[in-house]
Amino acid sequence: MSLHPHFIHTTYNLFTMKTTATLFLSLILLTNCGMMKNSAEKASLLTPEIVLAHLHNGKAKKVIIDSDTYNEMDDQYAVAYALGNPNMEVISINAAPFHNDRSTSYEDGMEKSYHEIMRVLKVCGKDRNDYPVWKGSPKRIGESSGFTPVASPAAENIIRLAKKAKEPIYVLCLGAATNVASAVLMEPSIRNKIVVVWLGTNFSDAGHQGEFNLVQDYRAGQILLNSKVPLVLLPASGKDNKGTQVLSVDQEEVKNIKGNSNAALFFRERLPHEFKQTTGNWWHILWDIAAPGLVSCPDAFELEIIPSPVLTEERNLVEDHTRHKIIRMKRVDPKIIRADAFRSISAL
Repeated sequence: MSLHPHFIHTTYNLFTMKTTATLFLSLILLTNCGMMKNSAEKASLLTPEIVLAHLHNGKAKKVIIDSDTYNEMDDQYAVAYALGNPNMEVISINAAPFHNDRSTSYEDGMEKSYHEIMRVLKVCGKDRNDYPVWKGSPKRIGESSGFTPVASPAAENIIRLAKKAKEPIYVLCLGAATNVASAVLMEPSIRNKIVVVWLGTNFSDAGHQGEFNLVQDYRAGQILLNSKVPLVLLPASGKDNKGTQVLSVDQEEVKNIKGNSNAALFFRERLPHEFKQTTGNWWHILWDIAAPGLVSCPDAFELEIIPSPVLTEERNLVEDHTRHKIIRMKRVDPKIIRADAFRSISAL
């Protein structure tokens, strides 16, 4: 696959990185897990440069989806996008907790998301036996004490699949990072086996860190940014139209989902009707399609390698150039991602 240097804002040469990835990926996956667990501060060998090269290698990626699916309508589109896309092999789906006007508690949000995932699988004609679904945390990290992980079937699923992986698994974190952060805390060795793609935070120039997924579990967000797990951060909003906020659709654009399959009818007609607006023309931001979009169409993203920012107790995002590196999205081409998502859903 050809690369577009304009979209990769880093001082490293990506063609050199591809060679580096070839030489080191086998070493990464043979790393002794016990040594990693006994040295939790040791950084992952899956460096940002190797992750970028792996993203662009043209091969299908194994993905775990971690989703607060009932919270909004964008999660359903993201799950279907991944299920119908040939560049992704969905190996399991986790239900993430959330609490807003569509749930009575974090646990209720997780339970509703679990059942919504089941509905999406049925709509898409997929057998649950082929796509295991796991319940996630019933509460946020830190509700009891500090940075204590919350054990759950979802967190244990991430650990189990990562431990036996022979290639990096992309964990698409579409909601609060509770399940993913708990898995990393419980078993730090998996940092050599996973790449977390998280829709979380805003850019600093947005002026606030009130982004929904971060607010749902602020401690989990701190853990991800501090843990040295390979991380691709997809911020929601920033000045000059930065972030996943550009992934809006209207009723006409949704009609680009073609065909008369159950999935096509559901995502073109029924789901938009469930979230219909009482005034004005219908439109919605499909924030979460950015995560599968990154795996399927990495060239549609402008990415940069940066020191992992610090989420302070005052809920600010602060730069610290002494910290480990992560990958952050600056911009995404919404036309490419919308077209790829709708084409994938149409194929179901």
